[in-house]
Amino acid sequence: MTLTALALLANNMLRRNCLSMAIFGFLLMVIPTTIAAPSPVATANHNQGVFGGVSIEVSNSTNASSEETMSSMPNIVEVFTATWCENCVDSEEGLMLAIDEADKQSIVLTYHRAIMETEDPFGVEKVENRWIDQYGDASLNAVGVKSAAPSTVINGELLHAGSGGLGSVDLKPIFAESLASQPYFSDNSATSSLSWSSGDTTNGTISWNLDAGDWLPESTSSLIFVVEESATFEEGSNGQGDYHDVIRDMIELTSNSGSMSYSLPEAWDGEDLSLVLIHQWEVVDIVIEPPNNNEDGFFGLSAIGLVGVVLGLVGAAILPLQRSARC
Repeated sequence: MTLTALALLANNMLRRNCLSMAIFGFLLMVIPTTIAAPSPVATANHNQGVFGGVSIEVSNSTNASSEETMSSMPNIVEVFTATWCENCVDSEEGLMLAIDEADKQSIVLTYHRAIMETEDPFGVEKVENRWIDQYGDASLNAVGVKSAAPSTVINGELLHAGSGGLGSVDLKPIFAESLASQPYFSDNSATSSLSWSSGDTTNGTISWNLDAGDWLPESTSSLIFVVEESATFEEGSNGQGDYHDVIRDMIELTSNSGSMSYSLPEAWDGEDLSLVLIHQWEVVDIVIEPPNNNEDGFFGLSAIGLVGVVLGLVGAAILPLQRSARC
């Protein structure tokens, strides 16, 4: 057989297998997070975290305010998900079981996949970019991708990436242990407050304040999330239907105290928007030594990280062939 004939045969095979390649590309993204054990790991190679969690309901509200001291502040639970992610359903159910039985209240902030997303309507790109900036390196090391559905972060300090294929009942004690852990700065004193004032319930003024002592790292910055309590999307292929605590917008504040004019985004459905104030900190001179996984890894990669790399290399090899076949 001539080289020309071989090339034509290969090209025809590639055309017939375009759907298979698309499916394989999807598997490159979801397989690592499905088989990864969701054991908690540090979210960075230095100490970092979040606190605050002051929340106020603002839909149909002209005035609302709230204040929390450090002793009353809830756990802040950040979740990365997608409406196509089936194992996210078990992960979130296990998380809620743990939250319901925890001694301390929790506030949940749910990030939806946005970057290169085709199904999920709830993703916000700048919100996903924050996840990548804060937790991407730890997620990459754990499961081979920087934003993995499902993933859960407790108080900005502990990352659970993947679900390990476990059901909600088996995941519950894993999340419960992290929820019960004491946040790094929880013994210090601080007061955080948030208020909303509006003449028409849509356009108004947000005011916020963080009062803390000298213990507060200079790196501390503040964020406000606009959160929709529940949003219905029946077209979600994971069958969940109702998606909770959905982040609709994120405001990066220029200081830890101040006020600003703001117009609320339109709710997906219903009238259930809230504002949530958090404060994020990092101490880069306190280094968390990574575990020595040389016996279980390869070139310093964890086993699951190696899976992600191998799958990525295979995908990288296939994509040029796919383009040449003009799928």
